[in-house]
Amino acid sequence: MTPYRIDVPQADLDDLRDRLRRTRWPERETVDDWSQGVPLAYLRDLCDHWATGYDWRRLESRLNAIPQLRVELGGLGIHVLHARSPHPDALPLVLTHGWPGSIVEFLKVIGPLTDPPDPADAFHVVCPSLPGYGFSDKPTAPGWGVERIAAAWAELMARLGYARYGAQGGDWGTSVTTSLAQQDAAHLAGIHLNPPIAAPDPATYDDLTDRERESLAALEHAARWEDGYSLVQGTRPQTVGYGLVDSPPPCAAGSWRSSAHGATATATRRPCSPATRCSTTSPSTG
Repeated sequence: MTPYRIDVPQADLDDLRDRLRRTRWPERETVDDWSQGVPLAYLRDLCDHWATGYDWRRLESRLNAIPQLRVELGGLGIHVLHARSPHPDALPLVLTHGWPGSIVEFLKVIGPLTDPPDPADAFHVVCPSLPGYGFSDKPTAPGWGVERIAAAWAELMARLGYARYGAQGGDWGTSVTTSLAQQDAAHLAGIHLNPPIAAPDPATYDDLTDRERESLAALEHAARWEDGYSLVQGTRPQTVGYGLVDSPPPCAAGSWRSSAHGATATATRRPCSPATRCSTTSPSTG
């Protein structure tokens, strides 16, 4: 384990902004909604903000205000935010992000979790970046799926000296956290998932409530119309990776399409990290 501090070279930030300004844009979509993907005008506005308005140094300072480390787990260097509570009896808690996401998702909750009004509610917070994400190393061989990441998290908590801890995760973090509970139940006080994932039981299909039928219909719609990115990344990640890593707008479009779910998109701006842009790997490809 070694202390870590983020310091992205200015040349990398300048290169990112230059690439954004020199983007070769396609023709606009032939519809007036999100059914063909992220609308051209929306993405151009987002990328313009990324190139001219987004303040990476401000975010870098926020991250560097939290203790960080790099630790080797299973042969990979993993980047970790480790915010200890001022209350020594706090319960350790490992938070796992998903895709498209990062440890930045947790910045607003670290303070309330580590130092709440009631010390009995305090946590020591551990936020590792998934392999291939943020400032963690990228795998050089297949095999880094959900189960292996969960096993690495169990080793991480043990090496930090936490014999009993809680775990929370969303998106891919849901699956990693579930596997962590299965592998390291003896040390887990409990888990929290958003969303909890449980496959529907076909044996109950003849006895479903209206709300359950609506949920199944939504899953079927998503599988047909919203999961194209997942299919490509889960089967041919190297092919799509060239565009995601070399050109920032495809990274922004792919990430935004996944997180916004088309018509439910808001005006919130969340560019990818200018330090690493987007990973070509995910737990689905191992």
